[in-house]
Amino acid sequence: MNWPAELRLRTPAVTPLQLALFAAASGDHNPLHLDSDVARRAGFDKPVVHGMLSMALAARLFTREFGPQAFTRLHTRFIGVARVGESLDLVATLHEADEQAAHYLLRASTERAEVLSGEAQLRRTR
Repeated sequence: MNWPAELRLRTPAVTPLQLALFAAASGDHNPLHLDSDVARRAGFDKPVVHGMLSMALAARLFTREFGPQAFTRLHTRFIGVARVGESLDLVATLHEADEQAAHYLLRASTERAEVLSGEAQLRRTR
């Protein structure tokens, strides 16, 4: 398998509906993610995107290219926050690979800040 040297994905802007649906699915109803007034009192101009939603969007970068069965590991570190209305720019750079497996380094940012770093291990499935 020829592993791509780089993968890129720009997500659509995260919407309040996405945050509400993610809160319902995950059980994380922290008002920081759902209530503009609470977010402002915490120092944010808008509700904050769930970190795990950012991670799920990062996983999409890989699953659209290789399928979900290719994952052996996804490790992320939240280094900033995305806010409702912002898009995520995701970039994965091939770090190491052989015929059977690949290791990618991952970064995600908004126009304003870097929000996530990490790495993914993938295996050949085809």
